[in-house]
Amino acid sequence: MVKRQKEKQYQSTVEHRLNAQIRSGRLNSSSTRPLPFNCCALTLTPFTQPVCCYINNNNSSSSNDNSTNENYGIIFENSAVIPYLLKHKHNPVSGTPMSSRDIITLNMDKNEETNQWQCPILNKPFMNHSKIVAIKHGSEANVYLFEAVQTLNFKAKNYVDLISGFKFDKKKDVILLQDPENVNLNKTRDIQNFVHTKVLRDERQQGSSSNSNIKMSVSASRVMDKLKQKEEIRLKEKLKKRKASSENEANDQKDTEKKKTKILTSDLGITLTTGKTTGSFTSTSMPQYRGEDVEHNDAREATQEEILQSQFLTMKSLKKKGYVRVTTNLGTMDIELHCDIAPRTCTNFIGLCEKGEYDNTTFHRSIRNFMIQGGSRKSGSSSKNKDNPESTETSLWGEPFPDEFDDRLKHVGPGCVSMANAGPGTNKRQFFITFKSAPHLDRKHSIFGRVIKGLDVLRVMENSPTDKKDRPRQEITILNVKVYLNPVTQAEKIESKKIRKRKEERESERQERKASALGQTTSVRVPVINEGDTSSVLSSQSKSSKTHTHKVGIYIKQQGNVKKRDIDEANSDSVIPSRLPQPPKKTTFGDFSGW
Repeated sequence: MVKRQKEKQYQSTVEHRLNAQIRSGRLNSSSTRPLPFNCCALTLTPFTQPVCCYINNNNSSSSNDNSTNENYGIIFENSAVIPYLLKHKHNPVSGTPMSSRDIITLNMDKNEETNQWQCPILNKPFMNHSKIVAIKHGSEANVYLFEAVQTLNFKAKNYVDLISGFKFDKKKDVILLQDPENVNLNKTRDIQNFVHTKVLRDERQQGSSSNSNIKMSVSASRVMDKLKQKEEIRLKEKLKKRKASSENEANDQKDTEKKKTKILTSDLGITLTTGKTTGSFTSTSMPQYRGEDVEHNDAREATQEEILQSQFLTMKSLKKKGYVRVTTNLGTMDIELHCDIAPRTCTNFIGLCEKGEYDNTTFHRSIRNFMIQGGSRKSGSSSKNKDNPESTETSLWGEPFPDEFDDRLKHVGPGCVSMANAGPGTNKRQFFITFKSAPHLDRKHSIFGRVIKGLDVLRVMENSPTDKKDRPRQEITILNVKVYLNPVTQAEKIESKKIRKRKEERESERQERKASALGQTTSVRVPVINEGDTSSVLSSQSKSSKTHTHKVGIYIKQQGNVKKRDIDEANSDSVIPSRLPQPPKKTTFGDFSGW
């Protein structure tokens, strides 16, 4: 008993090389895609009434070369090829002149159970790897496997049709319909070499590039011309506004940097001081500062990173997603952004989208069954930057920003949007969208979104052919990116409110400190005292006394202090006497002088 071989769980070297060639598009130039035997060469669909025609001139009387004694034939659907010949009057495959008189009707046997065409002698089905011939007699031909004709006709030198009994000529009446080992026939039967497919391809390219073939009336053409003029004027005005706004923004940024109010760490809820007081304790090169020197012990100015960190914490607490729509020349895709999980990466992406940095950019790298990468800005006319698109790239803040990893986000399934980088902490502006799961990229690339609508557009991108460097042969362009929901602006508003509130509190505290130093009375907010409740007043007074322990004038008697004795006298009438016994009085021994 023969032992069955198990299925391979790996790819051989030849298979791996072949798949790489298919993925990069290099296989198309060296290999062919022959038409399946049961399909019509014109409609590219299975035929029901097969007919045949010659695709070379070996059947003519002028061909007497023994090296080309094979006649090649191609199969069509009868109902499809006749209207084509009446209109174009040439062969759809080779482009040579042809008429309906050159059509040969094929008599083929069909298995009713399997619904497959088969050889009437051997009862074997016609497969794509079979060698198939047709024996012509008049305007008809019977189709056989070459195995049957070779055994019963050629070897026996019996040149009589196996079904009809008519005599035939081996050189003129034998038509080769399919032979996988015949290179010339396979090139002729290659779908890419068909004349009618080339014509359709050229027409589509011309139609997509220009609409000059559309005939319009005089009034319609005038209306279209006016619309074009208005669109050109609108685009010019838009460009002018962009230039003016960019110049104004640059000037405003310079002015605001000069006049910008400082944001301290205390405004962000961080207790970090300037460090001058502590530094003077350990360094002899710094002047000595004490606790009374408040201005040297205040909170220091917050850095840009600390301000961003506070904003990102607010975005996480909002727990809101962002939504953008990416419009390409192949269709539109809606992307959901994880602003609550990867706030830094989403802020960078949304900021670049609102600035229009991704408009008119291209996807410069596409690998089938892996991902498509884009977002790089066109580097201009310099030849140095064309080969390296990352040379002119920057993030929203001008510098690379660190990665953001979270176990809730993984490269699972198609449509996962992630940042492209050149190593840890090198994220800028390029991103990629996966075609399938890529778990080996987890915790190496920051995931910040997912395609929720437009996966069919992603499949079209995946199927687009590429060159040896994985660049799409047909340019895939991002026309524009529109932001529909932006949690970043909401977080910025919340942060600005918090900072403004803390600044007001700091200013009021500074005014109180100044008034207490000058011995002036400040407007103290007197709390409402309930009957028998003096703890709130005492606690507020103790807090106020604690806050002013390090200020100037702490030993001056304050006029606004409220004593416990005064509160007891004020509330003596309203207090109900307790039924419990009085606590014992505390006694002290002193220094034993009375013994």
